[in-house]
Amino acid sequence: MTDCRLFLALATGATVAIAQRTMARAASSADANAANSALLDRYAAAVNAHDTTAFPAIFTETYIQHSGRSPSGLAAQVENFHRIQETWPDIQMHIEDRIIDGDKVVARCIYTATHDRTVRGFAATGKKISFATIDIWRVEGSRFAEHWDLVDTAGLEKQLSGK
Repeated sequence: MTDCRLFLALATGATVAIAQRTMARAASSADANAANSALLDRYAAAVNAHDTTAFPAIFTETYIQHSGRSPSGLAAQVENFHRIQETWPDIQMHIEDRIIDGDKVVARCIYTATHDRTVRGFAATGKKISFATIDIWRVEGSRFAEHWDLVDTAGLEKQLSGK
């Protein structure tokens, strides 16, 4: 009987310890997810305010851009956004959906702007346009470290051509 009680006591204690570690990991993961969600919100706010001064707190210095449309690095991100702002002076980013898990942030976004400059060879129409993106970032040290994306360029070009 004593062996059985000892086994039950040890098993119960181990179960409680495991449950506590699991709950602590879940709380830590929830905290990381909340921090990464806030990082995405800071990025959207900087884009919408057209404020690249916030970029050093949002992107790592060695940021890797996998899209091929712009070079990697923090300085390249700042320059890339300046080019986007020249093309679309009133551009706004709207986060439609987000999935955040560990060091990954995924966002489905809609960008809106006025087509008042020549873009992709299409003369300005003065019309409001929108285009969708799906962005995936890897977070490192509370900043975006890598980025992959898909942009609905076909939908954008359809709007630019007036079709």
